[in-house]
Amino acid sequence: MSSSSDDSSGHAVSILQGSGHVSIELEHQGRNINVSRSAMDKEPIFSEPFVPPIVFSQKEIETISLNTEGRLNLIDSFIPDVHEKSRKIKGLNRALAGTSSQLIQLRKELAELREKTAPLTRLKERKKILDSQQAEFQKRNKVVSNSQIELNETQNKLARLMVDIESLDVIKSLLGSKISSLSSYLSNKTLPLLYSEEALHLNKALNSAAEQDILTIKQAIKNNEAMLNEVEVVYNALTNTRLTLDAAAREKRTEVEKFTEGAGEILSELGRVKQEIAQLENVGKLIGDREKKLSEVYEECQSYIEKINKIKSELFDNRNAIIEMLNSNLFPTIKVSISPQANLSFYGEALERTLRGSGLKYKELIPVIVEKVSPAWLLYYSHTLKYEDFAVALGIQVDRATRLLGYLNEQDLGPILTAKVEDMVDFSLLDNGLYKNVTELSIGQRCTVALSVILENPSRVLIIDQPEDHLDNEFIAQTLIKAIKQRATVSQTILSSHNANIPVLGHAANVVNLESNGRRGFIKCIGATDDKEIRDVIEAIMEGGKDAFRQRSEFYSDKL
Repeated sequence: MSSSSDDSSGHAVSILQGSGHVSIELEHQGRNINVSRSAMDKEPIFSEPFVPPIVFSQKEIETISLNTEGRLNLIDSFIPDVHEKSRKIKGLNRALAGTSSQLIQLRKELAELREKTAPLTRLKERKKILDSQQAEFQKRNKVVSNSQIELNETQNKLARLMVDIESLDVIKSLLGSKISSLSSYLSNKTLPLLYSEEALHLNKALNSAAEQDILTIKQAIKNNEAMLNEVEVVYNALTNTRLTLDAAAREKRTEVEKFTEGAGEILSELGRVKQEIAQLENVGKLIGDREKKLSEVYEECQSYIEKINKIKSELFDNRNAIIEMLNSNLFPTIKVSISPQANLSFYGEALERTLRGSGLKYKELIPVIVEKVSPAWLLYYSHTLKYEDFAVALGIQVDRATRLLGYLNEQDLGPILTAKVEDMVDFSLLDNGLYKNVTELSIGQRCTVALSVILENPSRVLIIDQPEDHLDNEFIAQTLIKAIKQRATVSQTILSSHNANIPVLGHAANVVNLESNGRRGFIKCIGATDDKEIRDVIEAIMEGGKDAFRQRSEFYSDKL
């Protein structure tokens, strides 16, 4: 119930070491329950579930009312299902922490997606320009189509001309070869003369035939030269026509190519821009999905907070009912009060850890935020970025609220949202007509308050170590014993004590005399207060022996 439980655990480890363990047999509603635990076990091992007793060491009784958590735990010990409620809150806090982490991850994803879609506006403006240019090209397309037809016709003419020019080149070559070949027959070689009577008459015939051949060859050469000249004229005409058509085709081709090139560039860029726009618009759909998911996760966070606050509200009602009962039973000596959700120290610490390293001047703002803005509202402001509302809530300038919320919007608020914000319980003791807060009391007075509250608990078994320390006998006899006897009707109380008044005046149902050999403790005897052996033990240990008891009896007899 306090920090001393850590000391108790350390002490148990040192005694039990690695192999030792403690075994206890409990009886509950006629059933025996076996419970054991070694120093290494985090939780006890039991044969069936049980409600553990509340154990108070001497140190805890002295200090439990000094700290906020101890006072609250003292009240919570009265509530049967407080651990179940705490378990539910822890489970919801784990879910809340996970959802909060998911929230910040979605915000980061959204920021990245929005950064990707930043060029979308510029691309849409560029698309408008390209659409306009494309429309202009489409208007000019008819003119260019006519030029294309003319170019095709010119290119067809050129193709036919080139065929004829190539053919004329061949004809010219053949005619030239033919003329050259014919000219070779016009040589000055003469035929030999014949002198015999039988052949003499052939000389004249051969010369006549040769002269005739020369005339024929010369005529053939003349004819071929005339044809070659005619071919040259046509060839030159075709060549000139080709040059003219080449120039015309080049002009038309340049016109068409310029148009085609410009239209091609525009179509190419327009296609690329449309593709980029489509991709970014698809990213825009992802943004919509992520925004929807972000809203759902935020609502889930708030839902967890509402569930946690509902359980806390139930706990407050339970605690308030216990406090009303305590005030009724302990009035006027002791007064207990409770303030809902007033212990904000853990909230402030979590907020400070989150803001550390932000570069903002936050030290003086933390107490203001903690006092005026709950974790749930802080989540709302940081999520919705309600700068003006946040500034009004804190009483600060809007620009400062903007910087603060801007930073918190990028942080995981899980540690803040799950920080323990508890009710605050205070104890007061009536001292000389004035109520004093427990923090102002002496050790004895604090023990008086703590034990008075502890012994009002009817729902749990209590184990208390030496409750008489720091208490006067009057309080023991008139208040402590009375509370123990009243409690015996509803629950069991186990006390370790050296004060005889406690077992005797309290009519202890069972007294156990424990001894030790220096290494381990053991039971020496056990029984009711009317057993002789037990009376002897009480007389010897608690009263200081028969002589001491007799002397006190004689002393009190003289006074009576």
